[in-house]
Amino acid sequence: MSCFRKGLVVLLLTFAYASLAAQRRAYTIVDLGGLSNTKFAHVTHINDSGQVTGVSANHAFLWENGVMIDLGTLGGDFSLANGINDLGQIVGESKTLGGETHAFLWDRGAMSDLGTLGETSSANGINNHGEIVGAISSKNVRGSAVLWRNRQRLSLADLGPTGSGSTALAINANGDITGISSGFASSSGGVVRAVVWQGGTIRDIGTLGGMHSTASALNDLGDVVGWAETANHSSDAFLWHGGVMRNLKSLAGSVESQSFAVNRLVQVVGSSSNSKGESRAVIWENGKSTDLNDLVTADHSCSRLISLYAAILRVELRLVAEQQKDGLLRKRLRHSERRAASQPESSNRARVTKIGCIEDPVEPSHQNACGFCR
Repeated sequence: MSCFRKGLVVLLLTFAYASLAAQRRAYTIVDLGGLSNTKFAHVTHINDSGQVTGVSANHAFLWENGVMIDLGTLGGDFSLANGINDLGQIVGESKTLGGETHAFLWDRGAMSDLGTLGETSSANGINNHGEIVGAISSKNVRGSAVLWRNRQRLSLADLGPTGSGSTALAINANGDITGISSGFASSSGGVVRAVVWQGGTIRDIGTLGGMHSTASALNDLGDVVGWAETANHSSDAFLWHGGVMRNLKSLAGSVESQSFAVNRLVQVVGSSSNSKGESRAVIWENGKSTDLNDLVTADHSCSRLISLYAAILRVELRLVAEQQKDGLLRKRLRHSERRAASQPESSNRARVTKIGCIEDPVEPSHQNACGFCR
């Protein structure tokens, strides 16, 4: 395969987990397509059934069984899908006919408005119980984290003082929620912190020695991942496990890292950057970090996986990988050359699925959606 010079490609990768560091896996790539005869899309989420969501041609989409479906809008000219559960229910945000941005729920072919006239809102995550988390804001009022349960909207607390601002980003099967909240340190002014809400109570999960932190996802065990400021003002990936925030070991030569997703096996995915700003996709497990580029076969050696993010569902690790390639934009889905049947199932193994997008450096608005699957 020839190398591409410029652009970003979206990836969906799946394979049975045995030992990521020990085995190299081969993948083929299939184009996911785009809406309105375009070749560009941005992927945001994938569920356990392999349904993919994102945005293409300024509209939220659902990709399944080789077909990309336009989810429409709430009457405006833009919509974005942010999350999907295993039932195929999708949440996101959309412009309304009146020009406001409202949170939406798309279920069985219909998009419903979760917003309120005069407010801006976004739905960011949904669990299999249909509980939805996100944020609302209005003129001269900071954003506030919210939970929609049985179509009733509930406000979530912030770090304070009241109204300091917060956003809920993800919710697990137990109803635990993670996100970020603004607050005030005792002597150093305002801070932004990664938080969890459990039973309606907010908890600041801390930093790695600096002032700020950001959460990105959590698993059904309540483990949270994200990135936090260190004492030397760099940003490092963290895993919050058992009530303790741990600095994840970065790749050699890296100066910053971020973690985006975690599963029940406490396998974490994210990215690691060096002093030149070059980023590499990483998986952390058993206290070790592995460059996922090491798992790319020789015929894809011109590619560079630069980051990973997505939802973690059950014991499967679903993640989004951004791949930087030398050349034109392509959307592909890679199928592993190894057959799953040759790998006996085991309770201590997980299948990994990665989706993502690659952005054209010349035209940043152009992105391709694709995936790698086994």
